[in-house]
Amino acid sequence: MSLYSPPEPVYEQSRSATELGAAVILAPNAHGIMKRLGIDLEKDGAVSRQWHTEYTSSGQRLALVDLMKTAGLWQHSGILCRRIAIHNSLKIASTSPEGDGPPVKLHTKARVADVDVDSSTLLFEDGSKVSGDCIIGADGVKSITRTKVHDTKPFPSGKSAYRFLVERSKALCNPLTADLVSREGDFSIWYGRDRRIWMYTTQFNELLNFVCMHPDSLSEVSDSKEAFGEAGNKADNKANMMEIFKDFDPRVLALLELAEPPSVRLWQLYDMDPPPTRLAGKLCLLGDAALPFLPHIGQGAACAIEDAASLAAILLPGTSCADIPEMLQFYEECRKDRAEKIHSFSRLLGHDLEPGNEDARINRARMTVEFFPYIFTYDEHNHTTQKFRQLMYEKSSPHWSMPTAFGPMPGPRQTFYGRKDDASSYVRSSVKFKSSRTLLKNLLPGQSVIFAGPGSIALASFSHTAFSNVSWLGGRGYDEFAFYIHGVQCTKLDGSSLPGSFLAVLFVNSADAIASDREDLGIPKVFCDLQAQRKDSGYTLKASWQGTQFAEMQLHDLAESVAEPSEREGEADPVFVRRYIPALGNKGKAIADCIVCLPSAKPSQSTEERKRGAANADIKWTTRDGNALPTLHQIVARLAEVPIFEVVKATVTEGLGMPEYDNAYVVRGLEDERQGNT
Repeated sequence: MSLYSPPEPVYEQSRSATELGAAVILAPNAHGIMKRLGIDLEKDGAVSRQWHTEYTSSGQRLALVDLMKTAGLWQHSGILCRRIAIHNSLKIASTSPEGDGPPVKLHTKARVADVDVDSSTLLFEDGSKVSGDCIIGADGVKSITRTKVHDTKPFPSGKSAYRFLVERSKALCNPLTADLVSREGDFSIWYGRDRRIWMYTTQFNELLNFVCMHPDSLSEVSDSKEAFGEAGNKADNKANMMEIFKDFDPRVLALLELAEPPSVRLWQLYDMDPPPTRLAGKLCLLGDAALPFLPHIGQGAACAIEDAASLAAILLPGTSCADIPEMLQFYEECRKDRAEKIHSFSRLLGHDLEPGNEDARINRARMTVEFFPYIFTYDEHNHTTQKFRQLMYEKSSPHWSMPTAFGPMPGPRQTFYGRKDDASSYVRSSVKFKSSRTLLKNLLPGQSVIFAGPGSIALASFSHTAFSNVSWLGGRGYDEFAFYIHGVQCTKLDGSSLPGSFLAVLFVNSADAIASDREDLGIPKVFCDLQAQRKDSGYTLKASWQGTQFAEMQLHDLAESVAEPSEREGEADPVFVRRYIPALGNKGKAIADCIVCLPSAKPSQSTEERKRGAANADIKWTTRDGNALPTLHQIVARLAEVPIFEVVKATVTEGLGMPEYDNAYVVRGLEDERQGNT
């Protein structure tokens, strides 16, 4: 939130200075997010989880797993850390003047009394209120904001837990307990029939964190705080805990005996059925406010961190107020199913190990082969970011071309998110001339595109266009040099004819521009170097490839001419191209071979600012062999054969706009022609 300017305020109901819940497990899926935020919890005392040990309540060891043997499967390690350390690290990272963005304003002791969803207003117990663009409700199990979203309520799970910390050195000094705490980064569980004890190291392996779960009927809930999962601290908590677990291994009881009575706190564990939604208008829920978790799979804090990472990837700086409801709906789509699935895993792992309860045994087996891979092989930032990209793609309906994995390819028809270019300018020089119809016929694609009228003379043109200030090229430009054959018609499958011009080849001096329209539209683009020299009295274009010049077009004695409707030479009528994509592994065959019509191949919203006519023009082609022009010699040789009987028109036009081909369509397939369907 510190990336917003001004930074968004955060209202915390506590004094934000107390130890709550002792320690917490951060699995790889959450640890990675913290690292992405630049928070190094291991530097602050968090311990990498290295061992997993299981015992029966009598002390028989069931499993000893060296987690380091599989650590290479996960990008980030699971860590065991104190809650207060996480809290302080997050607070420092968000409120410090150092780092990205201005510091967040954190308001403590700000207890919310009511929420007005319609106006995005919080009313506090002290009578003050504050309004914003949206509200993120992260107010825990007994959430006030949740009551404004749905009627689903948390309920007692049937279990409570005593939690406390013990100095590990004390256990190491006792011969009875030393072996149980000898391994650093060890997470140990003792299973009873309806109760269990967790113990793991934390804070530089100097502390032991205990979670002692048991039927809540065995421990008295004395006030509303305990009843809603908050810490209750009574003088007899330790004594009652020792009584509840009195039948456990004496070594474990010796560990519990190390607890200082004031530090033993009681939580009643609450559960909640997955609600229908986690948002209402511009209010969304996060963490336990959205869906409280039982602790049995250690994912409550992790899922809250994932929620936050998802929101951060969606509510980016610059998001408009009008878009917030849609963005929050998208947040729910990203998070709801995964959170509910992990929530169900936690419920399954919490089943009591009653004699003959085969399901509980199976669920424990599923933990390593199903539950953990699903949870750990995941990064919420990457997941939401990709889904957000896809949402933006869907909204803009962009054109796609390879490589598709990285998103739409910017090109003449679109920027990255599909917006059209509206700031480009161009200078176009065109020479239209009379030529040999019988020779030009050989460049047309079969009988589907033929000359419309009789005679042995046809019109053709060479046209050079220099684009500048092109948005999709970051304000840079590129050049095109086209050869059109005019006065043709394309015969449709229904027998009717469509008049237009045929684009035989388009030389382009930008690889990016070539990649954008070659395969998808069939525009016959090839690469060469194009260099234009413009003067008030003349215009010269030179075409070459890696220093080998093969064409030069000159327009002489330019003079201002009467303005006409702006047109790209050859494109006043529809332009036809042959789209040909060869078949893979089937030489001589094509997966696409068709005639494409570009009916609107003219500058979008173009304005012609200046037009000049030339008194005369000439074009000179120089043929080269395959060594000098390895990929172009055959094209240059054929174009050099084209005679210029008479120059009909030669112009230089300056204006604004880029070609649009959004209405391009396939007129007919050439396979139909080969099968005789002409």
